Amino acid sequence: MLESLRRRIGEIESRQRPQVRPHVSSGVAALDALFPDGGLRRGLIVELVSATDGAGAWTLGLALARRVCGEGQVLVVVDEQAWFYPLAAARLGLDLGRCLVVRPAHWRDAYAALCQSLLCGAVGGVIGWCARVGTVDYQRLRAAAERGGGVGFLVRPHEALRSPSCASVRLLVSPIASGEPARRLRVEVLRGRGQGQALTLELDDETGAVHPPAGVAPPATAARTARPSSA
Repeated sequence: MLESLRRRIGEIESRQRPQVRPHVSSGVAALDALFPDGGLRRGLIVELVSATDGAGAWTLGLALARRVCGEGQVLVVVDEQAWFYPLAAARLGLDLGRCLVVRPAHWRDAYAALCQSLLCGAVGGVIGWCARVGTVDYQRLRAAAERGGGVGFLVRPHEALRSPSCASVRLLVSPIASGEPARRLRVEVLRGRGQGQALTLELDDETGAVHPPAGVAPPATAARTARPSSA
């Protein structure tokens, strides 16, 4: 699996150099305000912590990851859990022709795939599920992203809040009950430019569109609730 990934990455890097932007918009001004430099900049690690199963953190991560892939860049999905469904991804707006899916059998292989992909300058974004990440491993992932220039999206379970994070931005994603067709999510900033703030987003599973619900107030300081440190 890893040898195949190395070969594919080599093929990607041998192509014409892709157009790369220093940072891009998430597509939502209120969300951009929570990131360094007002957008998703190159070399960033974003951690999306899922408050509950099915909270929408993985789908939100995919929606953001597709935006960081500039012209000619590839999105790498490290899919250890086999959650990635191509037809649903295409509805979210992902270009499957520029999407490389890796399905490792074990976490160590998944971690190696994350690192190798982040080191590749032709990879715009990398997303994967990370149940457990040690501090040293996390620092290596961050160094790989800074060197390669891609953006890493690490989707993690709620239990991850018990451990420190080395991510530049850490978001807690919670579902909000809604009668609307689109899903509503509460996104709270645990680490980042807008630390302590929370905003409500609508996520359309059919189109991949992410936007604030009509009539919802801009981000406000989140109520301080007792939870393990996110430092």
